[in-house]
Amino acid sequence: MLPEHKQKSIYEAIVYASNQGLSKNEILEVVDLSLPKVLHDDVTKMVHNLDVSNNHTLLKFNDLQQLFCYIFNLVNQGDSDEDILNKLSNSCNLEQFEFAKFALRYITINRIPSVWELDNVYNELINLDISELVKRCEAIKNLQNKQVAYRIILQHFYNAFCDGEPIKWFTDIARSTQDETIIKYCDRVAVMISKAQGCEPSKVLAESEGSIEDVQVSTTESGKLIVDTLAEFKIAAEYIDAECGPTFNRIKIKLGKGVSFKKIQDFGNDFVQQLGLELNMDTSPMVSVIPGGAAIDVPRRDREIVYFKNYVDFSEPIDIHNIVIPGGVGVDGQYVDIPLSDENVTHILGGGRTRGGKSQFEKAAILYLARRYPASVVQLALSDVKRVTFSKFSKLPHLIAPVAKDAASSAELFSLLVQHMEARYREFEKVGCETIAEFNRKHYPELIMPRIASFTDECFDLLTDKDYCDSIELDMMKLLAKAGGAGIDIMLYTQRPDKNVINPLIRSNFPAKTAFATTRPEDSCIILGDDNTLAANLLGYGDFLYKTSTKLVRLQALYVGDAEEPKYFEQLLEEAINQEDNYTAWEPNDIKEFSCSGIGGKAFLNNGFDIEVNLDEQSKNSILNLHAKGYAINEIIKLIFNLTRQDGKDYKKYRSAVENFLDNEGNK
Repeated sequence: MLPEHKQKSIYEAIVYASNQGLSKNEILEVVDLSLPKVLHDDVTKMVHNLDVSNNHTLLKFNDLQQLFCYIFNLVNQGDSDEDILNKLSNSCNLEQFEFAKFALRYITINRIPSVWELDNVYNELINLDISELVKRCEAIKNLQNKQVAYRIILQHFYNAFCDGEPIKWFTDIARSTQDETIIKYCDRVAVMISKAQGCEPSKVLAESEGSIEDVQVSTTESGKLIVDTLAEFKIAAEYIDAECGPTFNRIKIKLGKGVSFKKIQDFGNDFVQQLGLELNMDTSPMVSVIPGGAAIDVPRRDREIVYFKNYVDFSEPIDIHNIVIPGGVGVDGQYVDIPLSDENVTHILGGGRTRGGKSQFEKAAILYLARRYPASVVQLALSDVKRVTFSKFSKLPHLIAPVAKDAASSAELFSLLVQHMEARYREFEKVGCETIAEFNRKHYPELIMPRIASFTDECFDLLTDKDYCDSIELDMMKLLAKAGGAGIDIMLYTQRPDKNVINPLIRSNFPAKTAFATTRPEDSCIILGDDNTLAANLLGYGDFLYKTSTKLVRLQALYVGDAEEPKYFEQLLEEAINQEDNYTAWEPNDIKEFSCSGIGGKAFLNNGFDIEVNLDEQSKNSILNLHAKGYAINEIIKLIFNLTRQDGKDYKKYRSAVENFLDNEGNK
């Protein structure tokens, strides 16, 4: 028997020869001439594991290590990712192909290139101008090759610094890229230039932006301007301090004795008229009460985008007793999450106008829940009558039912949630507890009752549908009344808040609100309640108010950027779909399952009753043939019924039917 390291070397040589177009016989001739007779039998077996036809190599991989080595060789040869996956698509079973995709990504990023390859990368990049160089650097995946690009970029920066380029030259580069390393290089050079000129970095940066009209007035000066302007209107106030958030600067002032807050609350249009040019205000700023004073939120000229990937952390161990969704970043720069397990949250009513940031907030919440928690800990119920907001989440294993895409299927989805709620309370009665928190503390880690997070993207269309609005509203009120204790969280969103559509009974049962920028003050009142018109003063694009019974804070929502960075978004989705799930989830066994009628998905119900899977003769013969060839159960179900684990309970039913059939065949 050959030692393992020799087997590996010989196998790699055989694979390389096959990829160069040599046939089996040609490879065997080389083996016969080159290797000792004692090795011929072992090596001949390796060669026969290659099935070559039409100059395309189909490989039979005995283990994943062998597959990894093969992929590594193809990457070293310079094959593209697409070519490698095409070669493997007909050679691997489903599990091997999934492993191959992860292995390819890992090898592409982490392998150590040869000196020759590094020299080639250097020669390709060294003569590029800085803008093209930065673009090429962003596209490089391999870490070692990326370091070559970084060294060349640093050389460009050093030369520019020596040539006396202004700070604006570097800030323009920083704005043109999302590569954090390049941005940090630009920041460091900006600081070096400002120190060399004996100025504060922020002042030099402001001067580099252009004319005096474009310079951002400092927060202290803004505060003094506001106080002086109020004095001209006979309103006594003094400046306290200011905070600088990603979206706005919060100027804090203390009103004079006897001055009512109402006076500056109604001063909004006068702020625009008096200070609009100096403070970059074209709409009334948000004015709010703070302990010991009042706050005036002045928009920033250089508004920051708060990227999802910069704030979420998937590396920490999960806490199944504290399920959270991303909130946003406050004026103090601190990230705030929203705990669904908190009794002050439970259900969330939200809304805002087009381009207010509502859909991005929902996507961030769903993506975070799916990637952070396995399906045994968190499940999802999604309603999307626009058909485009949640379509990318349709393959998640967390879904208790396919994404509902019209009023009919949404009505079924809410009915299903009510059934889940009632089933959970029956279970609570049986085991002697009152809430999901008690149940999970009692049974963890042996068993977990998962939370169900339900997101409805446009409730206005559902609550105005003449055929289904009554049933949806009735089920919604049932859920809002008692689903929170059962671990079912209702998140209801709309672009068109209407007091005649979202009735007061529904609104009052939402303990938490997320109000994005609204077109009218009246819309803000419907979402936030208490005649609160503050959402009408928000800036849009993720600027929102998060309200519970204990607090009201203004946050900048996280930006997922699924259209701008589709690879990052798809990577997180793939990780969510394939993540390891080590928990056992409690499942109800006495509810009707979801019918996909009306949304074009796979049917889970037939006239409201569970499908009994009956295998026909053709299916049985196919199952036996594939089983005899060594196919796994999941592969058989995928090939015959086109179902995967992501199809949830439908998949489980067919798997159970196939397993029972094979067991019965084995006992004959």
